[in-house]
Amino acid sequence: MNKTSNEQSVWKYIKERNTVSPAQLCRTALIDCTREYTYGQMFVEWEHYARVFSALGMTGENNSRVGIAGSISAEPLFAFYGLNMTGATVSMLSYPDFLPSGQWKTMVEKEKLTDLVLSDIMITPEMWPEIEEVGKKLGIKNIILLHSLLGGPCTGPAELFYNEFNYHRLKRIRGTVFMDDLMKQYGSSPITWGTNDPDHLAIITHTSGSTKGTRKPLPYTERAVNITASNFGNGFHGFIKDPDIPEQIRLIPSFDFSSFLCMCGVINSDLAVGDTVVLTFFGFIHPKFIRAIEYYKINVLFTSCFMIDSWLKRTDLDDVDFSSLKVFSCGGSYTPIDKLVKYTKFVQDHGFKGGISRGYGMSEAGGSQLYVPAGCMDDILGFPDSDDGFLVQDENDGKYYTAKDGIRTGILYIASDSLCTNELDGEVLFDFTKIKGKDYICTNDKVRVNENGSFSYAGRADKFFANNEGIRFESGIVENEVLKQPGVEKCAIVPVLDKRIHDTVPVLYIVPDKGISDAPDMVKKILIKLYIENDLISVSSLPSQLILVDDIPLNSNGKIDVFRITRDRLKGEAYNIMPRRKEGKLIDIDLEYSDQLNSITGGTLPEGMGGGSALGIYEIFNS
Repeated sequence: MNKTSNEQSVWKYIKERNTVSPAQLCRTALIDCTREYTYGQMFVEWEHYARVFSALGMTGENNSRVGIAGSISAEPLFAFYGLNMTGATVSMLSYPDFLPSGQWKTMVEKEKLTDLVLSDIMITPEMWPEIEEVGKKLGIKNIILLHSLLGGPCTGPAELFYNEFNYHRLKRIRGTVFMDDLMKQYGSSPITWGTNDPDHLAIITHTSGSTKGTRKPLPYTERAVNITASNFGNGFHGFIKDPDIPEQIRLIPSFDFSSFLCMCGVINSDLAVGDTVVLTFFGFIHPKFIRAIEYYKINVLFTSCFMIDSWLKRTDLDDVDFSSLKVFSCGGSYTPIDKLVKYTKFVQDHGFKGGISRGYGMSEAGGSQLYVPAGCMDDILGFPDSDDGFLVQDENDGKYYTAKDGIRTGILYIASDSLCTNELDGEVLFDFTKIKGKDYICTNDKVRVNENGSFSYAGRADKFFANNEGIRFESGIVENEVLKQPGVEKCAIVPVLDKRIHDTVPVLYIVPDKGISDAPDMVKKILIKLYIENDLISVSSLPSQLILVDDIPLNSNGKIDVFRITRDRLKGEAYNIMPRRKEGKLIDIDLEYSDQLNSITGGTLPEGMGGGSALGIYEIFNS
């Protein structure tokens, strides 16, 4: 693969790297359900979309900032690269943003979007009047609908029918505009090219959520996106030790295009080295996503703990075949070793011949990461990919050290040459920390530097809350230690306002592993071990109440959704946690069953966790 300059637009970077010879243009770039596109065909599609966008004035020249909310399919990708050609900035929105409780209206207004490009399956005719009304109110110039064809192993007959039925219903509505009609009208229009400025804002991706329920925008320049791709060198080929490696690796995105990891770290980086991206419309939230691995002979899969946990619960996966996989990576959050053992057994029982690799990073830091080699079972976050890219602020002296400076504990800071921009339209999104003249991002993760130069997770530094008396409760440390214990599938600590005392109390939610016959006794033993026997956590951080639940709400990237837990209410068995002291010293912990749930923790399941969730709908479609 030729060496390509990072100092140019993203589309040009990809095209330059894949047009060295005619043979490269004939390689398969995308497999979208049952459709395939070579690199040559994909580049032609980019130009078709760019012609339409140019004719509609969706260009950098007009300072356009376009929101794309797409299914995981080829058309939203064509739209992104087509807009990149015209110099428009693109904000990648997500399917959950358009659910009834979604944040799309807030995001459109806050990010000053000028146009919208939406996959039609994400909306219904009943939603269109509101979208049109909001568009007029906020001055949206164009709302374009994309229609993608379904097929392959990840769809059932009901979904195929609904996709076409919904499409034709939307086509009949006055005011809807579809890309296929625009292609006929503007297909021969000239392209208004962007400036090719590497400092131009190319893409805005989004975090998976926050405690306030909003998704933080992360803006990246053309240069930052290109550096992320170039830092991978030969792409994911470097991760594969198997000599029987295919010339073209097939990789399948698990998450939607609003994620930096998916859009820039996986798709863009994969296309940059001429490999093949397989698209499955709904990604990992679809129950049949796992079937695509064998069907398309996938070689590289990036997952999260949430995704594998959902597979472990199922009883219909005995025949799943992972033998085509060369890389199986689990990231996004800390993975406890007992879970890693379960995950490894599961994937190897289904034909995967290697070990699970792990990664840790922040979207804000681009592609910079801590990496755990495949098969390593050490309880670590990983090894740094550069000496000065990861610094630890020592908890004792407050100074900054690299892993080479020896064993210590402190807060982790990350720097990268592909950092996102921390401002958007003059608004500061987050602060950088200047260390020795370089911008670093504070992760707020407490880590331990080990003797071998690796980092271990020690909890969240910012995950705490204080009551009226100013007593600080270290919820991040409690969650981390409880989650490490056998028998705990998920856990979360949530600050809840107790109306009886008009103060905030810590409530511990736990999802026990299947097969645990006496979950309250298990939790009691865990608390005694952590707070008394091993003295790992301060007594001031002992939760006030335990709620045993069937599940804990997660956001679209599989992380604990604290906002939804605090906003909504979970059903479960409630137990008051009763510390027993002697002469002021904690000597025992009891659990007392309570039929009086805290006023905020009782009630119904949060939206998205019941039968109306996207996952539930797809299960019904394919039952």
